[in-house]
Amino acid sequence: MHLQNPFSQDTRNLFLYEYSCWLCARSDRGLEIHHSLGRCSNSPLNAFLICTYCHSHMGHSQKEEANCLQTTMRWLLRQGYELTKKDIEFYTTHKNLYDIKI
Repeated sequence: MHLQNPFSQDTRNLFLYEYSCWLCARSDRGLEIHHSLGRCSNSPLNAFLICTYCHSHMGHSQKEEANCLQTTMRWLLRQGYELTKKDIEFYTTHKNLYDIKI
């Protein structure tokens, strides 16, 4: 799987063994890592695994962005990911704006 995006290789490696889109669950459309809240951060918390089709149909509403962020946070924590200082700063900045609860 080849993921095209400006995320670091470490972040990209977190998603290497995920094979389906987190929105439609399809695995035959090619996968990308979507910036949930735009390119404000390359933190893994801002990454959302999505197929090219769903990515082209993202509306970037506040509700959609909050869902992406929350989904990623829960997935990373289940994977045993340890938040970095940069991740915590990103989360703290956005949790109230998006009413995020994990």
